[in-house]
Formats: sequence, structure tokens, C-alpha cells
Amino acid sequence: MPSAPTTRAARRRRVARRRRAAAGVIAVVIVAALTVGVFGFVRSLSERPASTAGAADVSAALDAADASAEPSPTATAAAPDVDTAAAADAALAVLGDYSDASRATEDALYAATETLRAATTADEADAAQAQVDAASAAVIADAEAFRAQISAAATGDQPTGGDVAAQLAYLHQYVTDYNSDQWGDYNAYGGDCTNFASQGLIARGWHIDGTWYSQGAMWTASKPWIATAPMAAYFDSLGFSYSTETDLDRVRVGDIGIFNWGETGSGVDHTMTVSKVEYNPDGPPTVYFVSHNYDGDFRELTNALYVEHSDSTVRIYHIP
Repeated sequence: MPSAPTTRAARRRRVARRRRAAAGVIAVVIVAALTVGVFGFVRSLSERPASTAGAADVSAALDAADASAEPSPTATAAAPDVDTAAAADAALAVLGDYSDASRATEDALYAATETLRAATTADEADAAQAQVDAASAAVIADAEAFRAQISAAATGDQPTGGDVAAQLAYLHQYVTDYNSDQWGDYNAYGGDCTNFASQGLIARGWHIDGTWYSQGAMWTASKPWIATAPMAAYFDSLGFSYSTETDLDRVRVGDIGIFNWGETGSGVDHTMTVSKVEYNPDGPPTVYFVSHNYDGDFRELTNALYVEHSDSTVRIYHIP
């Protein structure tokens, strides 16, 4: 006997039963997999050492970071960020501008500049530069104290200090191209050297007085203006001190040298103005003069005393 036809409702009930059965099977499989995974994980924990691999990895990473932060024993320190040789040369210029400082302070500055030249790291250069700055300040202070001392000892009414740069600029300008239209030229009458030095003092800021003067035209000048011995006597009357060839420590640019050439006998012979003083670490400074009569900008002292002339001496008056 043929079965009754399947209704639509019956078919829906069969599909629903099949889906529920499939979902049940899938759920059983998932639970079983999770159970195995959990037990496997627990078992793996019991088999691992007490210090976990993760902690060891972190510790190793931290150690590596610390090692990279610490300088290597063989690492090279940073080089100086300045030209130490140029900085040392610049500092030595102080010894030319303040050559009348005491020898001890000059030597200390020179030693500091040598340390600066030898610096190979930034830290060494910074420390050496600080020493150079302190030594430079000491040289300047010592020279200025000496200048105050000779100014206090000076008598008369000539100004102290003055414009030394203007004095030397004038002398260099007219050392070979004489300013004879304004001040005359005494070369034909024994020499123009003292007349020239007097002109430099006028440029420095000195003024004419009753002893030291010139009206400009020939033979209108006093003897202290145009003659070496009377000029020296004038400086003595003003209370000026002087250095000799055996002690040049306090000489500076703008001072006036009064020379006695040994071969000419007694008495002084020549006047020149100091134009440059060079520090010498191995001995006395090298002193140069600008002058007329053997016209020149930088006539070196020892050469003038012992080569151009013989057995000669000099008094270099400190001009306050």
C-alpha cells in the first residue's frame, strides 16, 4: 500500500532535527579540542624551568641596552670643536699689546697656550681655554697696574696714556715720506730722529709746553724737541723711568729709546720709538723701533746695538 505523501510541515521538522544533530556533534568536537589544549598547556608548564623564557628574553634585552648606553673602554673622546692652534695664537696677541706686564705673568700665559695647542679632546680644550682666559686677564691686569704706577710717578703736565695707536700710525705713515712741510727736516744738521719722535708724541696726544716745543718751521723748535740728549733730560725732568738693554721686561710700543753708540765715545747719539715687542719664551723679548736716520719701521734692538754699531747701550723711557 503506498505511503501517504509527505507534507511541507513534516519536511521542515526533519531539516530542523538534522541541524540540531549536526550542531551537537560540532559542540562535542569543540569541547574535546579545548580540553586537550588546556591539559597540554598545563603539562607544558610543569615541564618548563622555573625562570621563564620570556623573562630571560626581556632580561637579555635590558642587558644589551645597558651595554650600548655605556661607553666602550676603547671609544674615542670627542675632538675639540675649535681650532686650538688659532685660539692659542689669538691669546698670544695679548703679549704684544701688553708687553709691559711682568715676565712671570707672560710666561704663565704662554704655558697655558701651549697646553691649549696640545689638547686632543673637547674637555681638554675647554679646560685649557679657561686657563688661557685667566692667564690673559692676569697679564692685562699686571700691565695696567704698571702703567698706573709710572703715571703716578710722572711730573709735569703732559697727559698720560694717550692714543698709542695714533702715535704709531703717524710714525709708520711718515717714516720714509717725511712730513717736512709741517715740521721741517733736520737730517742735514745732525739728524731728524728726535724731531720725528717728537711728532709721534704730538700724534699720541702730548702738547707743546715751555720746554718741549716747535712752531713747525725749521729752527723754531726747542732742543728737547730736536736733539737726543736734551730730550732725555726732558724725560728725566718729567720723572719717567726707563729700561736698559739688560732688562726689557717692561718695554712696550710707544716708548722712546735713547741710544749711545759705543764707537762714538761718551754721550747719546740717537732717538727711536718702539714699534713692536715680541715675546720670546727662551729669552728676553725682541724689541723693534721706527725711526728716521736709517729710516725704517722695524729696526731690531740687538742688531742696532751690536751689528750696526758696537758696544752700544740704550735707555728706553717708559712713556706713561
